[in-house]
Amino acid sequence: MRGLLGAEPPSAEPGCLTDLRCDVIAGALAAAAGADAAAYLRGAPRDPVLVAARQAVFRALEDPALAAAARRFCAAASSARRRLDRVARTGHVPQAGRRLAELVADHAAAVEEFAAALRPAPPGLTALAEDLAELVAAPSFTVPRDEARALLARLAEVRYDVLLRGDEITVVPCEPGQVPAFADRARAVFARFHGDGLADPPARPADDSSLDVVEAAVLDLVAEVHPSVFADVAAFHARHRAFLPEGLARLDRDLRFCLGYLDVLAPLRDAGLPVCYPDVSVTDRTFEAHDLYDLALAVERSGRVVPNDVTAGPGERVIVVSGPNQGGKTTLSRAFGQLHHLAGLGCPVPARRARVFLPDRVLTHYERAESLANPASRLQEEQARLRALLAEATGDSVVVLNEIFMSTTSSDALALSRPLLDTLLDRGVLCLWVTFLDELSRAHPSVVSMVAETEGEDARRTYRIVRGVADGQSHARTLAERYGLTYEKLSLRLQERRNEEAAG
Repeated sequence: MRGLLGAEPPSAEPGCLTDLRCDVIAGALAAAAGADAAAYLRGAPRDPVLVAARQAVFRALEDPALAAAARRFCAAASSARRRLDRVARTGHVPQAGRRLAELVADHAAAVEEFAAALRPAPPGLTALAEDLAELVAAPSFTVPRDEARALLARLAEVRYDVLLRGDEITVVPCEPGQVPAFADRARAVFARFHGDGLADPPARPADDSSLDVVEAAVLDLVAEVHPSVFADVAAFHARHRAFLPEGLARLDRDLRFCLGYLDVLAPLRDAGLPVCYPDVSVTDRTFEAHDLYDLALAVERSGRVVPNDVTAGPGERVIVVSGPNQGGKTTLSRAFGQLHHLAGLGCPVPARRARVFLPDRVLTHYERAESLANPASRLQEEQARLRALLAEATGDSVVVLNEIFMSTTSSDALALSRPLLDTLLDRGVLCLWVTFLDELSRAHPSVVSMVAETEGEDARRTYRIVRGVADGQSHARTLAERYGLTYEKLSLRLQERRNEEAAG
């Protein structure tokens, strides 16, 4: 079978995911779908055809009826894995063979049900429908299915009597036409006390614990009485104990990833946040995102976030975001990086509308806590990481820089930042750069300036980031607020001082 998502999840995790807080998204996805499915968040090939195919899969699974059928298949596959593991740990062959036959029959029925749900094939799942139709008709599927059903039917016809004399157990056959088996005779005796007769005892679940020593011994005696049937049970176990085709296991994981991701988005949609399927390209370098938000933050806050618009037209390569601290700049930077990463996966993205150039990689630089194990200064450590970033970056990369060179003076930070900006512009990378250096927003025609808005005399944060000219005062205002030197606070302190002097 062809993989539903077209590629295996990478084994290595890109370094950007922690900076972008994709670990929060992965945690929510793992809780909904399992860690193996969440591994798809690590990344995917840069391929607009693959992205379009994955988007079509997600769109198809947004149909409630089809999603319900897919969930039933995944539940059956999960049950089959647990039961197969229990069969592998069952050393008693008659018991293991019976359980394996039940597993094969049940899982075959689940696959057939899902294949039927895909007729007619919805857009995006045509290849899957074809693969499943071919699978359920193939001997590799039909032979173990038919053998399992036939074997279970034969086991259902097995009849025997158990005779107890002291501590001795004897099993004897109950052939057709002979005196009814002991259990049948007992039922007949007690039937008059129960109106409609004794109810059948509840069946053990398929994954119940193993038989105890006495039960296993009785079953061995039954096998001696019916050697032909139980020889076939042992042969079935030997032939099919590695049941569960790899293609179906991969389909289960792929479906769980898609369904789990949609489950993560569902409460955000219910809260009124938009989700869209972005237009993607490897030739059109314009960027457009309307009502973009940080998906990790939305997951943590149950949808209580402020969306923003971010665009970069032809010739605009570096988006400089400035403004007061705690104004939403870092959150926007993470949303920007997440959007590119998720768009490359073919996932629905956290925005109302988006157009994305698919990057070959997303590279990030966020502040790191100082480590006693690293003798280098914070500035040296930052420069080393930036050199490594630039060594990886190509003209097709997306770079996210957040508040770099904060450990030095403004003049030194500007002197270090200008050549870095020139290098990024020369490479042609798309970059979003959060900085306290307003001068960078005016350094080149290819630089876009965005500013964190405030309102009122007390400069309340709105968490809206808009295109605008940086006024050169945001960093000063931030420092004044940090040290209590705003006009309002100074006025209050002077008034308090006058009051103290007047009272004295």
